[in-house]
Amino acid sequence: MNELSTSNFSNLLKVLKYEVLRLTYNKKYFYMVLIESLFACYILVRFVSVGTDGTAPFSKWTYSEFLSLIGPFLSVILVLLCMSVFSEKEAAVRKIIFSAPLSETKYYLLKASAIMVVFLFAASLPILLSFVYYAYYFNFYAYAEFVLPLLLFLLPSQVFVLGLALAAGRINSRLLYPLLPLVLFLGFFNPRFPVWVDIFGNNFLSWPLRWYLGVMEGPIPYTLPGDFLYSRLIFSFMGVALLALACRRSKT
Repeated sequence: MNELSTSNFSNLLKVLKYEVLRLTYNKKYFYMVLIESLFACYILVRFVSVGTDGTAPFSKWTYSEFLSLIGPFLSVILVLLCMSVFSEKEAAVRKIIFSAPLSETKYYLLKASAIMVVFLFAASLPILLSFVYYAYYFNFYAYAEFVLPLLLFLLPSQVFVLGLALAAGRINSRLLYPLLPLVLFLGFFNPRFPVWVDIFGNNFLSWPLRWYLGVMEGPIPYTLPGDFLYSRLIFSFMGVALLALACRRSKT
């Protein structure tokens, strides 16, 4: 029984490796990563170098703004990766796969896992570029300072978008197309949405921090309002719930 379980796990890992390689070894992914890297460099030079609201370029506030600016572009990459799961070519392959012992739930879990692995690589590039930028221009190496901004301004939004994209694709693949402009609108425009709609945190950071936080003098402490923190938890939980919904077994 143990040998059978080990064999099944080994086979799943092989399939996962194949899916990861299939997603990465194509021109579309290369161009997406290239554009993303160039965009990250532009953000670092244009916005990060001057700091956010009078804070240092290597402050948590400035890095939070950097993450809020690259987050929408990363989400676009995430939606495009999810589109590959529901393409016509993939639909034809899916019928063959479902005739094998691999269940529908395992199939979508493998797809989601492959997308997450590929996305993590794509997301790591602008982060690594920012580290190189800080080291070269500011002689700054305390990258542990950026863990909290990463957890608050990048992780919740991407988990939510992944779950939403896969759940929408399971309903109808055409729903993924309007999701792209919606992500861009929420990420690059600041219509003063409340925190419960502020997926990337860009609306929150568009307010003058001193006025919003009531700190008129001295350094601005990295203290985030409770409703903003709760919204990050809600986006994360919603993303996980939508991901579970996307990986469910269909009734038919």
